[in-house]
Amino acid sequence: MQGIYIKSPILKILIGILATLITIGAILLVAFTEEIRMEEQAASWEGRSIENGAALYATACASCHGVDGKGASGPALNSYYFFTDTGRIQDVEFPGSLRQYVKLTIAAGRPSKQQSQWPVRMPTWGADYGGPYRDDQIEEIVDYVMNWRESALAQTPYEDPWRCFEDVPTPCDEQGFVGLLKRVGLTPEEYLAGLPAEAQPTPPPARPAELLFTEMGCNGCHALTKANAAGAVGPDLDPLPQVAGERIPGMSPEEYVYESIVNPDAYIVEGFPPGVMPTNYAQRMSEEEIRSLVDWLLQP
Repeated sequence: MQGIYIKSPILKILIGILATLITIGAILLVAFTEEIRMEEQAASWEGRSIENGAALYATACASCHGVDGKGASGPALNSYYFFTDTGRIQDVEFPGSLRQYVKLTIAAGRPSKQQSQWPVRMPTWGADYGGPYRDDQIEEIVDYVMNWRESALAQTPYEDPWRCFEDVPTPCDEQGFVGLLKRVGLTPEEYLAGLPAEAQPTPPPARPAELLFTEMGCNGCHALTKANAAGAVGPDLDPLPQVAGERIPGMSPEEYVYESIVNPDAYIVEGFPPGVMPTNYAQRMSEEEIRSLVDWLLQP
């Protein structure tokens, strides 16, 4: 079978031009869609890394830093102050980025820090430093922690769960969101009053006591059967309904538990050190939530 033979040179030229234009169009189409495809693929990889990091965080970090990263027996990570350039990264005078600081801290830990305000020393997690996790797993935990940045920077001064580090040059009253405002001569009320109406924070709905017990990191330090908690840093809470009324003469069980939440160092149970329980729960929970948690803790 003979092929098609085109005699006209003009037609040949036109067909060549058309083929060239089709080829160029196809290349441009691929180039345009490839960038979108690569962005989608990168987002997919990042999402998968964050998901893997969440699982690793739940296993290795949540008991000290809180399920939501807002602190328990260890410092808060999901914090406005932690993510600001004038916050934690400046306090420790770290020369690199916050991401580099987080990765190094997770990988190397703080095994040589003998004297610390925190009841549990930061373990070494990276295999390069003798820990159990590969470098890619450390990166996944870092991705998960850094994923809090947007929500942390949206916190109000009263929502920032930051607890003061005592071993840095920055004074305690100048740490946290409230401390940052103090540095520039503002109170939280003045700061909030200066926000436009659409940016004014709206009170969130009250969270149930069972959720608060986990979100506030109570399960990392206290044992409580009904919450499946087995912490040993703080007192066992199972006997609390029976002993709360006997701890401080003249104080009801409700008053004692409430005081223990909002002012934890006012009374220290024998055998446990002071200065361990966070002192900012009154800022992190509404009055309604605190009262609800008190009632729940006193239910047998």
